[in-house]
Amino acid sequence: MKLKFKRRIVLPILFLMIMPTLILSVSFFSRMQKIYYENVVQNTEGFLNLISERTYKMEDGFYSKQMLSSELSSLKKLRVIAYDGDDIFYSSLAGINLDTDKIKLGYTENKRYEIKKRTYENLNASVYVVIDKYEIFFNVLNAYKPYLILIVISIFISLQAILFLIDSFSKPISILLEGYNDVITGKPKNNTDIKMEDELGLLGEAFNEMKQQIAIGSNKFLQMKRFNEDILRSISTGIITADMCGKIKNYNDAASDIIEKLMCLNEKKPKIIKTLMMQINATIERMDYINRIECFNEYDTKESVYLDITTSLMKNSSGECIGVICSFNDITNRKKIEESVERIDRLTSLGELTAALAHEIRNPLSGIKMSAQILNKRLISNLKASEQNLFEAIIKETDRLDLLITDLLNFSKPRIPKFQIIDVSEILDRALLFSDKKIREKEARVSVNYDTKGAQVYFDKGQLLQIFLNIISNALDAIDVKGDLKISVENPIERDDKCILVSFEDNGLGISKENINKIYDPFFTTKESGTGLGLSVVHKLATANNGNIEIESIELVGTIVKVYLPKYRGEINGY
Repeated sequence: MKLKFKRRIVLPILFLMIMPTLILSVSFFSRMQKIYYENVVQNTEGFLNLISERTYKMEDGFYSKQMLSSELSSLKKLRVIAYDGDDIFYSSLAGINLDTDKIKLGYTENKRYEIKKRTYENLNASVYVVIDKYEIFFNVLNAYKPYLILIVISIFISLQAILFLIDSFSKPISILLEGYNDVITGKPKNNTDIKMEDELGLLGEAFNEMKQQIAIGSNKFLQMKRFNEDILRSISTGIITADMCGKIKNYNDAASDIIEKLMCLNEKKPKIIKTLMMQINATIERMDYINRIECFNEYDTKESVYLDITTSLMKNSSGECIGVICSFNDITNRKKIEESVERIDRLTSLGELTAALAHEIRNPLSGIKMSAQILNKRLISNLKASEQNLFEAIIKETDRLDLLITDLLNFSKPRIPKFQIIDVSEILDRALLFSDKKIREKEARVSVNYDTKGAQVYFDKGQLLQIFLNIISNALDAIDVKGDLKISVENPIERDDKCILVSFEDNGLGISKENINKIYDPFFTTKESGTGLGLSVVHKLATANNGNIEIESIELVGTIVKVYLPKYRGEINGY
């Protein structure tokens, strides 16, 4: 037992101690090797650039090559070979067995070496620098050898310390495990007698006190059980009991009310009864509890109700299964809140990611466009018509990508709202005016109903106009020619007069049940030319202005978009 204990404790501790040290050491060594390699490459490039500067203005080729040979001979730490046309006029490849013909081609089959080439056209000369990666590795290894030795010594000392501590604790822990086994078997000894005055003696007294507390706790548990039974008879959760054959025995008032409410969704095919009976029978077959969340929404209604249904076996005092208890409650509001929070978290994470990607893409994109424009300008006199079209296509596609990146930035980090008192009807009329061309093209029948004419909200004017324009545009895209778009402004009853509800109802294609939960996801779209950012931006703008947006839709029937706007009540900023 002692050896097993040591093995179970020592090995995980050693693993947790050694692995981070090794990982950090390897990461540090790799980083140093990369830095050393970059310094070698940078120094090589700098030296070759310096030679270019010194030989550029020299007209005498003989003296220029003499100077080049002199400069190359100063590179004592690098292996260099220089060609005058096809002839080698300088070489310092001592100790390296490489094919000079392959070096001249700029590559080598040996992955150990890397070749850097520089051609001096005024000298008709080419210089090849061979970088030895193994040499860099061993140089770094030698430079940091003291640190590696220190790490090995630290690990060895830690191992000895751990073994010493485990030996000192093994005996009291063994006694503790024996006492624990006595307790969990249900047959503890009368007393845990440890005749010691140190921690082990206190441990024996603690075990004796624990057994007394278990007895007291058992009595309290029985009292709590009776109390919980009284609570279950009074709670609003629906309770149904059935025997082991699946026959209903009893149910409470809450169960009756919930079932009656769900049956009203579709009186012809009451799904709730079938669902409950199937789960009760499944529990009887499995002899285990089942917990499911069911959604009840029928084809001809937009209302959805979520039930959290749990079925478990009901046992008597002797542990015999005597039936099944089914409990269920309406969690529709909780489900909506969870979906809203999950959607906000997902959009926030995607917003941060898209912002980073957009910034990273925009910089090289500008370089691509500028380079294409410069090349086009320089080569335009020598370009064919097809080649000119290629340059124009590059510039055009670059501009289109830039517009997409702008949409991404608007989604990931919209402008901070400038709250002000706004007349909803004024913004809505302006949005319809801007959409007039598209409305006439679709010959759409647009009707506006103001239940609260002159309603004022506390919102950003520009962002509210953007929300309305996007929703109206989506509705017009969804409807057929001469389709209907009904807009209403009213006070929602369920929101306690704290907001204004603007509804947009169309009789278009609608949204399928498979896609209804994806409509706020960035880049999700069913349009051929859409970007999938419209509703994502609308949702973000609405929540940023303390509002909300809800969408109800039936495929091939139509869609209702509800926008909740915070009402101005004369209390903001001293009003």
